[in-house]
Amino acid sequence: MNAKRLGILTAAGACLLALGSGSIAVARAAGPKFYFRLGAVKAGPEVDPTLKAYAGEAVKADLAARPEWASDVGNGVGADDPEALVAELGKRKLRGFSVVVRFEHLQKEIKEPGPGARRKRVALNVKLSVFGTTIPEEKLAFSGDGESGVEAEVSDKGMEPETEALAKDAVKDAIKQAVDQAVLKLSLGQSGPLNERKRGAKKK
Repeated sequence: MNAKRLGILTAAGACLLALGSGSIAVARAAGPKFYFRLGAVKAGPEVDPTLKAYAGEAVKADLAARPEWASDVGNGVGADDPEALVAELGKRKLRGFSVVVRFEHLQKEIKEPGPGARRKRVALNVKLSVFGTTIPEEKLAFSGDGESGVEAEVSDKGMEPETEALAKDAVKDAIKQAVDQAVLKLSLGQSGPLNERKRGAKKK
């Protein structure tokens, strides 16, 4: 399967990544500062359960790989005991967040073979957001958006599994964009989109 990735990054996201790369490096050097637990993945009926589950696992894997984030505070404390969790977070001086993934858009298109080709092509576009609310206040603390597109030839017999693999690739790329942006906003003390702040400043 020869896949073509269509990288998509918003201007606001690119600006944030450029501004905050130094902040992320400092946070990583300092060790764990945040705790996260994964909330429900939100998606419409066009997103099958397998892809929803994969999106959640992709977010967990992405955050767990970052030294400044922890998903286990030890001592047998878990999300099923909120009071103990909050107490342990305070003891360890960790800021806790419930992290949620939300699919905004998922489009799949099957294209007929081009001139001289025999195989059909599948094009997929995924747009999603990742946001975190504070524990235990449940106030929005950060958010990020990601979008990714992939396109590849698929065989008639293997169309379903190959399409599923393509969808996972697109979701993984979009998740990374969204988490990068969300974590950067957190380091900059910003929860909403960059352009909203600019509009707010103009109204004053």
